Amino acid sequence: MSRVPDVQNILSGDRSSLSRGITLVESTRPADISDAERLLNGILVKTGQALRVAVTGAPGVGKSTLIEALGMHLVQSGYRVAVLSVDPSSPHTGGSIMGDKTRMPELARHANAFIRPSPSGNVPGGIANTTRRAMLLCEAAGYDVILIETVGTGQGDTLVRQIVDIVLLMVLPNAGDELQGIKRGILEIADLIAVSKADGTMIDQARLTANTYRRALHLYPGRSRAVKVMAISALENTGIPAIWEAIKDVERATREDGYFETQRNTQIKTAMLETAKTLLLSEFGESKIIDEAVEKFQQQVTRGTRTVTDAAHELVRIYRNMDSKTDLNVEGSS
Repeated sequence: MSRVPDVQNILSGDRSSLSRGITLVESTRPADISDAERLLNGILVKTGQALRVAVTGAPGVGKSTLIEALGMHLVQSGYRVAVLSVDPSSPHTGGSIMGDKTRMPELARHANAFIRPSPSGNVPGGIANTTRRAMLLCEAAGYDVILIETVGTGQGDTLVRQIVDIVLLMVLPNAGDELQGIKRGILEIADLIAVSKADGTMIDQARLTANTYRRALHLYPGRSRAVKVMAISALENTGIPAIWEAIKDVERATREDGYFETQRNTQIKTAMLETAKTLLLSEFGESKIIDEAVEKFQQQVTRGTRTVTDAAHELVRIYRNMDSKTDLNVEGSS
């Protein structure tokens, strides 16, 4: 079977073709890069219509449980839901547990849901480098809502704002310690805050935590009214419809004031620049001329005849002039 799925099969919602398409755009093999670009060019006209929502928070806060509960609420309401769940990768092997389907068994079986776990790789920020491209494929396949579950590694999760419309931050019902553990950046980009596990003996604690976050938001001018804080229980399925209504409220408000479109335009610009940087770094790192220069400059820095900064500037100069075949003098000193 070809690694390159047929565009029409993806547009018709074929799940097998969608899975193969995501595998293709996640590939780092040089032979797959051009195929991936052709595939993306073929589906672009059908993208951009889904609502993109990130669910972030510390490990153990219940992101997968909430996503399954919210996802089931949505599919039962007639939506088609795609979940892109990023698993932490091993820094040594690059592998990940990839267990999200087992954490969302009911949603995984539903005909109108699609769950795709992906390894985070070496990319910080709780999102995989290819998450945006996988999201576009899911949109082209006809999914109305894209839920992105981040790794949940702290302040780096703020980077998820670069690809979604709405950020839902989940926190545990431990007001004092939990609030101290949340970084300022994530509070600044959250559109909604959900205090999880508001059930059993933790109900009062969850409500107290929600009030603590409401007070904390007053430290951010303009945020206290814009950000809704609520206590929920995915286990008991309480507060889930309210979460979706709050998400829709944010969408309506941002569409009305123009921020929704402005944010997406900014995200496109960011994606172009980041992709260009990645391509430049790849070319730079794969150049034999640069490799030879690095070896020589390293020896000069070790001997104390050239500074690291000067060597870096010279590497950039060499890279800029490689095509013009100018004199690549790497024997000079600072």
